[in-house]
Amino acid sequence: MLQHKDTISISEIKARFNAQTYLSESFLEWLSFFKFNSVYSPLEVLKTKGYLIADLLSILIILPFINKGSVHALLKSGMKDLSPSAKDSYYRLKNMETIAWEKLLGKFVKRFLFLVAKNTAPVKNGPRYLILDDTLLPKRGKVMEGVSRLWNHVTHRSELGYRLLQLGLYDGKSFLPLNFSFHREKGKNKEKPYGLTRQESKDQYNKCRAKGSPGARRVDILDASKIETGIKMITKACKKLQISYLLMDSWFTCQRMLECAKDANVHLIGMMKMGNANYSYKGTELNSGELLQRLCKKSKRCRKLKSNYIQVEVVYKGFPVKLFFSRFGKRAKWHLILTTDLSLDYLTMMRHYQVRWTIEVYFKESKQYLNLGKCQSEDLDAQAADATIAMIQYILLSLNKRFGDYETKGELFRHAEQTIQDLTLQSRIWGLLIELVQAIIELMELDINDMDEFMNRLINTEKINPLLQKTEPHIKAA
Repeated sequence: MLQHKDTISISEIKARFNAQTYLSESFLEWLSFFKFNSVYSPLEVLKTKGYLIADLLSILIILPFINKGSVHALLKSGMKDLSPSAKDSYYRLKNMETIAWEKLLGKFVKRFLFLVAKNTAPVKNGPRYLILDDTLLPKRGKVMEGVSRLWNHVTHRSELGYRLLQLGLYDGKSFLPLNFSFHREKGKNKEKPYGLTRQESKDQYNKCRAKGSPGARRVDILDASKIETGIKMITKACKKLQISYLLMDSWFTCQRMLECAKDANVHLIGMMKMGNANYSYKGTELNSGELLQRLCKKSKRCRKLKSNYIQVEVVYKGFPVKLFFSRFGKRAKWHLILTTDLSLDYLTMMRHYQVRWTIEVYFKESKQYLNLGKCQSEDLDAQAADATIAMIQYILLSLNKRFGDYETKGELFRHAEQTIQDLTLQSRIWGLLIELVQAIIELMELDINDMDEFMNRLINTEKINPLLQKTEPHIKAA
């Protein structure tokens, strides 16, 4: 296959950057260490002429680390000679329906795990977690392919955008985005399906895709059930990875997920709504409120988490499960967590479940630092490509942090862009922050109806990162 001769390698990029002192030598060596070509090689057969996919993707991946928000910004800067081609080549690459971006992401995760296993000591006796969650990617253009109006559970208002369904892997030290899909919601208004008028829906971008192509599958998944799509992701991941626990919030915990966990031979820990779902307790069908009323005298105190809790074994939809009612503060309302692991006590269960918040931190960091969801293209294939690139960047940073010392993990960002913070140090004190918040809730007797939602809002508040940054010198001094 003939490729364009004017291609560049990582060593050439390194030479140009060193000459202009825009990027630290250590990061460019890091790219070489990861060996992109071993991951990209299956993609090259999709491109019969022009520039190598590996070269174009390498440029796209390093953009945020050289303080360039887009290819256009790169080409307008004094570093334009870094790019092997004009911007059209990058846009054509992102718009290719034949690239399975989800599979490419999986190859990067596989490469990450290989390098960690080869170069570091394994995490001893540590469980691996799969975490399923979704997030809203807000958009402004109604003509974007497949965009719809979606309810934002954080701001409690309707917004235009995509719902990104994300499956992540946590191996005890690092969170890795493992798989994803884009979704839209039709809504209940028959006059305005997807929150759009008939004309607005008609004006949306669309293109002819080959049947069975990765791009065609992405369009089909737009209207697919998030539960069923998530189950397919989980089933696929469990066939290739050794997983201990599956974590999710109340939007995903259901009978189908219990069936999925059983088939995959993993335990599920998920938040449950305090609703009308019935549980079989000593031969009697009771909902969560009735169970709580019957067991309220069996409430115990967890000093470590400064919370009250009740635990009980029941049968739900034919599955033996253990329920944990807990609340932080005497006036707070109870919230409910379900697990299929009957051996867990309350404190151990909470330590497992708190891992779920790593995906919320990932959403926050990726949107703020890596421009996740900021793509303005009308093409759904380009949206998927842009999201994949942000996830690959996160994986590279996770690997860099994994091998570095706590005090040096922010160097990569500080050399590239001073506004990006030391993410690992924030993760290091995150547990302390959680305990502090729980202590405040207990002391002030605050009424927190949903601790999980409260923590999500806390993670997403713009005031948290500056506070963590101020804490950094004290942590290092200690």
